[in-house]
Amino acid sequence: MMIRELASSGTQLPMGFQRREKQAAMEISVPLTGTEQLYYRTDEKPHQISDDLRALHVAHDELDETAIYSYLQFGAVVPPLSPWKAIRRFIPGTTATISNTGIQTLPRQPSLRPLPKASPSPDIEQQISTVVAALDRCLLQHCAGRPVTILFSGGVDSGLLAARASALGLKNVTLVNYCFGPNDPESMLAEQMARHLGLKFVRIVEDTGGSDVADVLQHAGRYYRTLFGDHSAAPTCAMIRAIIPRCEPGGVVLEGTGADSGFGEFGRAMQWQRVYSLPAWGRKLGAAAYRTTRAWGRVSKLEYYLRILRRADQLPHPFSAVAENALRGIAYHPSKDIISAIEEHLLQWLPHMSPPDPRLQLAAFDLSLGCASITAQKSRSLFDGTSLDVVYPYLLPDMIDVAFASVDWPGSGTEVKRVLKAALARHVPAAMVYRAKSGFVASMPDKFGHKAFLTAFDKLLEPRSPLGRFLDRKFLLGIRPKLAAKRKLPPQTEYFLWCAVFGNEWIEQVSRRSLNS
Repeated sequence: MMIRELASSGTQLPMGFQRREKQAAMEISVPLTGTEQLYYRTDEKPHQISDDLRALHVAHDELDETAIYSYLQFGAVVPPLSPWKAIRRFIPGTTATISNTGIQTLPRQPSLRPLPKASPSPDIEQQISTVVAALDRCLLQHCAGRPVTILFSGGVDSGLLAARASALGLKNVTLVNYCFGPNDPESMLAEQMARHLGLKFVRIVEDTGGSDVADVLQHAGRYYRTLFGDHSAAPTCAMIRAIIPRCEPGGVVLEGTGADSGFGEFGRAMQWQRVYSLPAWGRKLGAAAYRTTRAWGRVSKLEYYLRILRRADQLPHPFSAVAENALRGIAYHPSKDIISAIEEHLLQWLPHMSPPDPRLQLAAFDLSLGCASITAQKSRSLFDGTSLDVVYPYLLPDMIDVAFASVDWPGSGTEVKRVLKAALARHVPAAMVYRAKSGFVASMPDKFGHKAFLTAFDKLLEPRSPLGRFLDRKFLLGIRPKLAAKRKLPPQTEYFLWCAVFGNEWIEQVSRRSLNS
C-alpha cells in the first residue's frame, strides 16, 4: 500500500488504522498494537507513505545511528525512527495530521486505558466469563463462516483460541503444530489437547539439517516488510511456509501473540519495582560485574541476576523490562548523545500508551513494541500475496480492554495468566494447563553452529557490512569460537546474536534490491 497523493480518497489503510479528511489535510490514527506499520519519507512532498518499509527505501539512503542502536537494544527500532534517516514511522497510539507543510503528531489520551473497576471485585467465574465473552466476539468477527487455521503450540494462549473456536463451532478448524524433533514433549501434549477438543491436528516436523536458518537469512529482505529481531523467526518461517499451501483459500490464521504481555505482565512489573528499590550503587556494582566477569558468555544463575541489575542500571522502567539484552557497553557502544536520544523518544511515546501505572505501562510497552513490532512480524509478512488473513486476537482492542481491566482482579498479580488458564481448564484436563512449558524456540546452539549462520555472522566482521561499524569487533571475535563449537549461551546473548546477524542480512538485502531497481 502506497499513498502518493495526500488527498487520495481511495487510499486503503491497514486494519485498525483510521483516516479523516480535513481541509487541505488528512488525519491518521495509528493503533497502539497494530501489527502493520506505517512509514513515510521525510524528503518528498506530497509525502510517500507505505506499510512496507522496503518500498520507501532508495539507493544510498543513510542508516540512522540512533535507530540501529535502539534495534540492537530492543530488537525493534523505536518509533518514530526507522533504520534510515530519510524514513520515519507513524507513532503507534497517536494521531498524525498530514498536510502540505509536513506531518505533525497530535497529543491525545493514552491508547490503552483500563475499564472502570467493578464493584464488588469479580470472582474467578466472573473473570472467566468476561474474558471468554471478549475472545468470542473477536473470533466471531474475524472467523465466522471462514476456514480457520490456528498456529498451535498446545500452551495456554493457543489452547484457549482452539478451545473457544471449537465451542463456537467455527468452520474447518485446523491446529498446526511445529515439532522440534521426534521426541518433542510439547508437540505430543499439543496433539493430545487437539484430540480432546475434537479438532484436526497437523504436525510440521523441524528439518534438523538447518535449512530453516539458511532460508530465513538468505531471504530476509524478501520475506519481511520491516526490521525486527526475534530468535524464533527461523522455525516460525518454516512452519508458515509449510502450511500456506494446505490452508483453504480465503481462510483465517490465528496466532496467540500478546496473551503473555496483556495478562501476564502485572506481577513482573512489581518484581522490577523491587529491583529499582535497591540502592543505585548496588545496581551499578552488578552492572559492572556483569561486564568484568564476562557473565554474558556462560549460563548461570549469577548471569541472570547480574543481567537484571545491568538492565535496571542502564534503563528506566518499563524500558529495562523489555530490553532484549544487557550488552550495551559490551557488544555495542552508543554515545551518550545516542542513548539520550533513544530515551527521549521512549519517554515521549510512553504517555500515548497508558496511564502512569507501572503495571499498565509495562504491559502497554511490551504489547506495542515487543509483541506488535517484533513477535507478530515473524508471521505477518509471510502471508503477503496469499488470500489468507492472519489475526492476533490478543492484540485486538476488545481483548486488551479486558486485559487492562484485569490488573485489579483478585489474583492477577500472583499467577501469570491466571484467568486464561482457568478459562482453558474448563475445556481440557487441568494437567494440560497447569504444567511447566518451554517456549517456542529451537536449540540455538545448533542454529548458530550451522554453516549458513556462521557465514552470515562473518559478514559482521567485514568493513562494509551494514551493522559491522555499530558492533564491538573484539566481542564478535571472542564469541565466534563458541558458536562454531555449538556452546550454549545465556538466552539474552543468543537473542542479541540473532538480532545482529538477521538485521545485517535484512538491511544488506533491502539496500541491494534498491541499488538494482
